[in-house]
Amino acid sequence: MSTRIDLQQMLRREQAVSAAINAVLSAVFFALVFGLAARPLAMGAPDRFALDFLPQGLMVSLMASLVPTLLIRAKLRKAGQGALVKVAPIVVRGVLIGLASAAVLAALALLGPVQAVPSRPALAFKIVYGALLGLACTRAAVSSLFARATREQAA
Repeated sequence: MSTRIDLQQMLRREQAVSAAINAVLSAVFFALVFGLAARPLAMGAPDRFALDFLPQGLMVSLMASLVPTLLIRAKLRKAGQGALVKVAPIVVRGVLIGLASAAVLAALALLGPVQAVPSRPALAFKIVYGALLGLACTRAAVSSLFARATREQAA
């Protein structure tokens, strides 16, 4: 007997969870890398604030694509609504989205006219970026999973 799952409700919940988790993790890693003292952060050396978008983009997109995809795939299988969908292509797509956005932000920060930013607004920006990137990557991954599961179930 299969249980029907509300896919849109599941998508909204996963997006909200991903945004919240990635906002918090972005704040924690910012504090570990740059500290919480109010000071200017150089885009390039010595702080390399601009380059910090690359590891943040990689990790947020990886986790925001991988974890929700695995969790929802298991729920779909349990409910009998989808076959075993391969996760790797979904995660790779999410990571590429994250790295592309991070590369654009890093390039703009390095090539732009601003040489340094105050740490408090920088922290706020990194938190918002982490939340929005987590939400976007989770949405892309989960939507792709739903589409693949629906195609496989129809076949």
